[in-house]
Amino acid sequence: MPHFLAQYEELGKLPFTDEVYKVLYEAVSIRNPNESLICMDYEEDEFFIRKIKKPQAILFKAEKISKPSPIGILKGALRVLAKKSTLISHNLNNDSIKQTLKSNFFLKPQEVFRLDFSKLCIEIGFGSGRHLLKLAQENPHQTYIGMEIHTPSIQQVLRQIDLLGLKNLYIVCMDARVLLEILPSNSCEIIYVHFPVPWNKKPHRRVISHKFLAQVDRVLKKDGFLELRTDDEQYFRDSLEIAMKANNTRAEIGKNLSSEVISKYEARWQRAQKDIFDLRIFSLKQSEDKKIEYDFSFSSFSFNALEKIHQVGKIIKTDFFLHICEVFRTDDGKFILILSFGDFSWPVNKIVIFEKKRAYYFGGHPLSTEANINSHLELLNLLMEK
Repeated sequence: MPHFLAQYEELGKLPFTDEVYKVLYEAVSIRNPNESLICMDYEEDEFFIRKIKKPQAILFKAEKISKPSPIGILKGALRVLAKKSTLISHNLNNDSIKQTLKSNFFLKPQEVFRLDFSKLCIEIGFGSGRHLLKLAQENPHQTYIGMEIHTPSIQQVLRQIDLLGLKNLYIVCMDARVLLEILPSNSCEIIYVHFPVPWNKKPHRRVISHKFLAQVDRVLKKDGFLELRTDDEQYFRDSLEIAMKANNTRAEIGKNLSSEVISKYEARWQRAQKDIFDLRIFSLKQSEDKKIEYDFSFSSFSFNALEKIHQVGKIIKTDFFLHICEVFRTDDGKFILILSFGDFSWPVNKIVIFEKKRAYYFGGHPLSTEANINSHLELLNLLMEK
């Protein structure tokens, strides 16, 4: 990850502009005054750099929640700050092509809803992207969404989308379980889950669960299916057992069957002569429409409550939680909250900014899941002056 270490820094008066970058303001942590957030702007998109004062150096790096894409934008911002510093070390050399590729096919979660859902297929955890790219090439009239949280894999596939001239493949960086909860019912034909991490010692971290399959059944069109391919027999058996606990289930299983598109991992396991297991779980009905809409606004809040909110820590309820991770404040009274909240199995990390006359979720509202809504209501309660 791009970063640099400095012996000394002097940003001077803020805000200031350096070519295409604006350094807007700095907010200092209430809990730990040696840490701060520097707000940067690149072509009207804002993000944060975290500054950490250590005994022998000052570290500058990305604040992960707001990390811009492509990574070259972040490196450029750090180079602007490095000009104001006495450097000790850095990894901010010239950008490669993949680090500067800004793609229209890399979507924010909220942007997914502008896609055509008439012929939609999804792959969860696409890795190298070989399978997903091949499908998109061979089926130009189908719409594909690839979901992945591994940044190098995302950058690699975005580069291939550009090189291949694909117009029907979109990438989203988020937990698939969250997106499925808010997708329209009966909107997807196939969901691929190929060679997921088995998590045999921590099965609660697996993608496939009772709750996940319930959402899969709702999102799939009638006779659509989820396709699991795995080299882990335990994962296969556990997933089949979960599927068969439903009231009405149709499933197909296979072992060592040939596939039209061979992924990188499948090729690796074939060379090692490992068994490969297939499980297809079908949706048997047309599901009722379900769409949760919620306004994640802050109609009122108390700055007196914000002064003390860092003392709250974590609130745990039956079906959701809210964690006040960090609180930062600027010299002119702006507050910045870093939060983790929502469902225990797939939490959301967000930044909330409080100014004199408004408050908002940085980067857009959370998705309208039940756990996120309940967490927001809990936050609103904390923000009322006691």
